[in-house]
Amino acid sequence: MFQTSARATLPTSLRDQLQAWLIPRKRQHQLRVAKTILVNGHYRNFNEKVQPSDVITMTYDEPTPLAYVPETPALTIHYEDDDLLIVDKPAGMKTHPNLPGETGTLMNQAAAYLAPFPALITHRLDMATSGLLVIAKNPLTQAIINRQLALKTMHRDYIALVPQGIAASGTITAPIGHDPDDQRKRMIRPDGASAITHFRRIAETSTTATVALRLETGRTHQIRVHLASIGYPILGDPLYAPDQTTYQRMYLHAFQVRFTKPLSDTTLTVTSPLPF
Repeated sequence: MFQTSARATLPTSLRDQLQAWLIPRKRQHQLRVAKTILVNGHYRNFNEKVQPSDVITMTYDEPTPLAYVPETPALTIHYEDDDLLIVDKPAGMKTHPNLPGETGTLMNQAAAYLAPFPALITHRLDMATSGLLVIAKNPLTQAIINRQLALKTMHRDYIALVPQGIAASGTITAPIGHDPDDQRKRMIRPDGASAITHFRRIAETSTTATVALRLETGRTHQIRVHLASIGYPILGDPLYAPDQTTYQRMYLHAFQVRFTKPLSDTTLTVTSPLPF
């Protein structure tokens, strides 16, 4: 059983307020049928008005989420509230287990830190990538963050180090699909999924360039494949720049996330220092 409360932000109907918060329609239906949504302690029909500062409380059941084997947490926390935990994932650590009982991932640590409450994943980073991960503490927050990702209202910004010479700015729109010759890799292919990456050069030396990137889509290995496709693979990338054996890590870092804090109209921006 989960319970979440928030203050209304709009002088509108209860239904419109829930939609403004991006609460999925299925969840709204469950709350309405069960009458487990209260405004200032009393049930109201969804077409009734709410006013800013009215307290809306939602109580709902949820199947037991996937359980991670807890491991002693050594998390670098950049933000935390009742609904969210935003942490740094180190380069070389997997985001989550791929098999039941697997350990050694960031979500194993998050599970121990948040116990007895769940640790719910909202997005992923490649094992070789470092940076910010947004973890939900309850299923409603997870659903809202997932909708923001789908609607492209959650922005994820990255910093990468590439060879010198990349253009000052640009947008890469090449579709991405599986590489039939290597199951680990992705490639540009006409029948691939739509993928859009914006980039901007922010520094340059005689040999390297530092590039800021923003994703519009979230395909597997998107930044890595896109930069390699225009001739500027990320330095240290073990898959798409395998000849670069002198680097100890892949130089890609998720340095900023910006999105609307769930059940509010407040924009939340969290940044992480560049580790290289």
